[in-house]
This record gives sequence, C-alpha cells and structure tokens, in this order.
Amino acid sequence: MRNWRLTLLLAPFIVQLAINLIFYGFPAVMFSGIVPESIYPKIAWSLPVLIIIYFLLGMAALYYMGISPRPKRGRLLGSAYFALGALGSAWGIPQTLAGMETPLLAIAFGIWFVSSIGGILSLWLLEEKVPDAVAAVIIAFLGISAFISAAMAQWVVTDYYIHVHTNGGMENATVVVEHPIEVPPPNLTNSS
Repeated sequence: MRNWRLTLLLAPFIVQLAINLIFYGFPAVMFSGIVPESIYPKIAWSLPVLIIIYFLLGMAALYYMGISPRPKRGRLLGSAYFALGALGSAWGIPQTLAGMETPLLAIAFGIWFVSSIGGILSLWLLEEKVPDAVAAVIIAFLGISAFISAAMAQWVVTDYYIHVHTNGGMENATVVVEHPIEVPPPNLTNSS
C-alpha cells in the first residue's frame, strides 16, 4: 500500500522533469512571462538566477523529505516549488492559446499546471518519507534540469538585451537578422 502513495508523491516531480527535458528549459519560457513588462528590462538579467532558485526549492524539498529527517520543511519548500510552477503555467496557458504557438506548448503548460496542483496536494495529504536513493536520483535530475533551464534562460535574456540595445522590435526577439534578404526557392531543374 505504501508504494502507490510514494509513487503519487513523486509523480509530479517526475512529470515536470520529463517536460523540462523534452522542451529544453521549459521554466525559462514560463518565468519570462510572469515578470511584468514594466520591470522586465531592469531585472531580465536575473531570470537564470531565479530559475536556479526555483529548482533549488524542489531539490531542497526532496532532500528534506528523504535524506534529512525534517519532512515538514520539505513539504513547505515543495509547496513553494509547486505553487510557483502552477502560477507560471497558469499564465502560460492563455498566452500560448492567444498567440501563434503550437498547441503542444499549451498542453505542456496544462500538464505542468495539473502536476503542480497535484504536487501540492500530495505533499500534504500523503505524508510519506522518500527513500534516500530515490531522493538523490531525482535531486540529480532536478540539478540537470536547472542547468538546462538556466542556460535557456540566459539565451533568452541575451537575445532580449541584443534587441533592446539595437532598437529592434521585441516581436522578433528570437531571430537576430540585421537586414533580411529574400532568397528565391532552389531551382531543381538546373544546378546553376
């Protein structure tokens, strides 16, 4: 009976790890949208640091629920981790549906939101201790996820500042082209 409770407790962490590893730094997209546009130019540089802190919350939660004998502290830190994830994904769902993004991104935001809410509930309803080895493995993968997300966030921030300093439009903030050149399609009938 204990196995299903432990699985239910760890499932939100594992689901979010899978989404982050598949989408290469999913929280970078999530958290770049939470920051209000009025202060984003002033604090955009801190986005990678904030993402590292976000993942450190999850890592600390697993540490306290497994390796350390302080599960209540783990539940509090885990709740903060999942609450931030729920907030970011709740913001992301309508943004991706309103834009021209792929529906797959909205689905990923939805899964992240549901797993965040499920994570908060499972932390407080299923007072299970996580085995040390399992906690260590998930902490290691969360560390890898944090690195990938912080690297992606650094790329987003660098691209943002390049566009700010070159007075480029932010609608093209992921394409850095000074003078676009129209190129005709390749002619398959001759090689010249």
